[in-house]
Amino acid sequence: MEMNTRFNYYDILEVNPQSSQNDITEAYHKARLTYSSDNPALYTIFTENEAREYLRMVEEAYSVLGNRTLRNIYDQKLGRGVREFDKLSYESLVQESRVMRPADFLKAHRSKPDYVIDQAMEDEIRNATVFDGAFLRKVREYKKVTLEQLSTVTKVTPYYINALENMQPENLPAPVFVRGYIIQISRYLGLNEKKVVESYMKIYRETLATAANQ
Repeated sequence: MEMNTRFNYYDILEVNPQSSQNDITEAYHKARLTYSSDNPALYTIFTENEAREYLRMVEEAYSVLGNRTLRNIYDQKLGRGVREFDKLSYESLVQESRVMRPADFLKAHRSKPDYVIDQAMEDEIRNATVFDGAFLRKVREYKKVTLEQLSTVTKVTPYYINALENMQPENLPAPVFVRGYIIQISRYLGLNEKKVVESYMKIYRETLATAANQ
């Protein structure tokens, strides 16, 4: 099945625009179970390629609808009658979300962090040039943010956050989603998203290439 203007993210998850975030999350997990390769009945209905493509669509739909910021932008576009998929795609929505300043994002999604300022750590963060998963975890733990708290705000599942922090591309969706996850996590942690994304994705691609050559 190819995504086009006949389908939107609500259709893919089989929910409606009035659905709560909990309903969307439940629909996402149900869809993942349905289209997982572990489902023995799957290939009696779909070919392997069709199932893989639909699962990709499910992941993209949840990346938008499971994120309050992206869902809000998406809903506004639908409300204005926008139906062209290139204007409603995950990448397009992420690009629009970037106009929101990091400070505004933090103000909208969390209160002032409740942790003891360590000047040495603050200097390390400010001067950092390499942002791999281990460093993101170090920052998260320094700022006393649990996996569950980070997941609640960014709508990135704890499973994916753990895979991001451990540089495990085999446990992550397509790179476009990974990039979006890193943007949201960077904003929540108060990091320079541009620096983080450029560094992380470079390391991520190197990790992918190494895995493919083994």
